[in-house]
Amino acid sequence: MIQQLHIPSNPALSQVVNFMTYAELTKEDIVDGWTAIFPNATTNMMFSLDDDILVNRTSTVNSVYTSCRSTVFFKPYVGMKFMTIQFSSYGLSYLKKIPAHELLDTLSHLDLIFSASEIDCISTRLKESKSITDKFAILEMFISKKIGLPEVDPRLPYALQFLNSEHSISIDALSQSLCISNRGLQKLFKKHIGMSPAYYRKIIRFNKTVQLLSNNSENSLTQISYACGYFDQAHFIKDFREFGGVSPSEFLRYKAKGSDFYNYRITKLDTLVDLIH
Repeated sequence: MIQQLHIPSNPALSQVVNFMTYAELTKEDIVDGWTAIFPNATTNMMFSLDDDILVNRTSTVNSVYTSCRSTVFFKPYVGMKFMTIQFSSYGLSYLKKIPAHELLDTLSHLDLIFSASEIDCISTRLKESKSITDKFAILEMFISKKIGLPEVDPRLPYALQFLNSEHSISIDALSQSLCISNRGLQKLFKKHIGMSPAYYRKIIRFNKTVQLLSNNSENSLTQISYACGYFDQAHFIKDFREFGGVSPSEFLRYKAKGSDFYNYRITKLDTLVDLIH
């Protein structure tokens, strides 16, 4: 697989965009079955530079999955080329300028965000550009013009920094540190992130368990569950299934190797159809 990561150089854009990626599957890649991408409470846009991409059985050239809380599956093929933009957890609300909870877990074509003419224009320019560096520059300029100069509420990155850190903090304590009421914090998260602070933290904890399983698969599930703050293994497995679509042991069996862009691969999607939103 050919893959590159790009961090926005525009300071205003970097407030709401985590990174951009380019990926291309080659003949050496295993492309059978479906590839899973775990949720992390961000919004992700995908631009195909080749044919349609099958995402959760929906065929589309360009797609967006907003404020995602559940696993997304796409069907890879040899020669597949695509670019993605991962927005911060609150990036969508500043791009779309509507409450994030209204688009929670929405998988749609990009016409949900941009006009048809804008999508056609950017798609053509990305496909015609020969250099990956130029493709990133084109995409960054396009999004920069759409996002303008976002006036991000400074409490948002501060709150997410706490919830993403290794230090445990209660929601009440977080509210006090932000000089905001508990109810005010709930409203702030619902508007800009689409979910409650507690639910956001739950997703972050899930992602930490994925990292530990990936990097320390020799550790027992009990050790990993305690390391991530679960009181018992049953709760840990329940959360893992809720967000990942599989149990921790199934993840270790299905886990894909050699890519930073996906988490596991399955042959058939039918067994997980009830978990796809």
